[in-house]
Amino acid sequence: MELQAFRAALGEKRILSAYLFTGDQDLLKAQAVEALRRAVAGERGSVRSFVGGGVDEILEAQRNLSLLDPVAVIVVRQAGKLAKSEAEMLANGLPTVRKGPPIVFWDEQVDRRWALFAQIARAGGEVEFLAPKRGDLAAWIREEAQRLGHRISPDAVAQLSELVGGDLLRLRSTLEKLSVALGLGSAIDAQAIAEHVTSTREHAVWELQDAMSAKQALAAVRVFRQLVDEGGEPPALLGAVVAYVRRLLIAREAKGSPSPALLGMPPFRVDKLVAAARKFTPAGLRVAIDELADIDVATKTGRGDAVAALEEWLIGFCVPERRVAGEHAGRG
Repeated sequence: MELQAFRAALGEKRILSAYLFTGDQDLLKAQAVEALRRAVAGERGSVRSFVGGGVDEILEAQRNLSLLDPVAVIVVRQAGKLAKSEAEMLANGLPTVRKGPPIVFWDEQVDRRWALFAQIARAGGEVEFLAPKRGDLAAWIREEAQRLGHRISPDAVAQLSELVGGDLLRLRSTLEKLSVALGLGSAIDAQAIAEHVTSTREHAVWELQDAMSAKQALAAVRVFRQLVDEGGEPPALLGAVVAYVRRLLIAREAKGSPSPALLGMPPFRVDKLVAAARKFTPAGLRVAIDELADIDVATKTGRGDAVAALEEWLIGFCVPERRVAGEHAGRG
């Protein structure tokens, strides 16, 4: 079920007995649980949360018809860590308690071959929560900044999406910290991002980009590992790398020097990017973007380790194109 369809169904009071919330956007999941709670019970019902197992407690909570503390929605976080026997018990138990509050099984990904999750999906209860696409993500950042009482420049939007990635929960937290630091009504620009948003992380990302541009494999891998060790999430780092390679391609194919707005980066970085782009062929950069897309798909579907895959990709990207002319089309 698409998120828009889920919201429409709630508006029409079409509520299922169980839902499966997957994807990496916990903020959107939390908002969906709140919308479900309101649709079920208005202001009176509560949300009862469990982590992992506890089948008896989960089913008991669903039978809770207390007038003093009615349970509106039950959330089972880390649903993918349920024991298979527990999942089977829940799959068998759900049809017998349809009058109780709906259960939301919440995790980034689950084994959809299990009867419990397959049953929910067949009933139309699976909702996937993914990061907004690039244009939608920029719009979300602008709207969130406006909600907090700030105007935000295009450069600042681009920097935030590159530094933080597409995790809306982390983006909201970052914007809230910025709001406190700057004061209500202040504009958020590139300078504010540089001063208040983990400046060391920002400079490390720039250092990684510089190493990629110079085709210095050892330096690129060293900085990448530093970012991971300091808490950088692989999806966010992958997004930053993809964004930079795309900028290299734009700069390589542009007639003249592209504007900072077109590249979505601070003006003082543009000349360095344009110079770096000349070291690559457009075809080679397109191949690199395709390879990164393959890594993204593989890691999101559980078929690969993002950190190891990105390290290997960085080494290959930094190899001079002439040395791999016969192996990778377009890199020679």
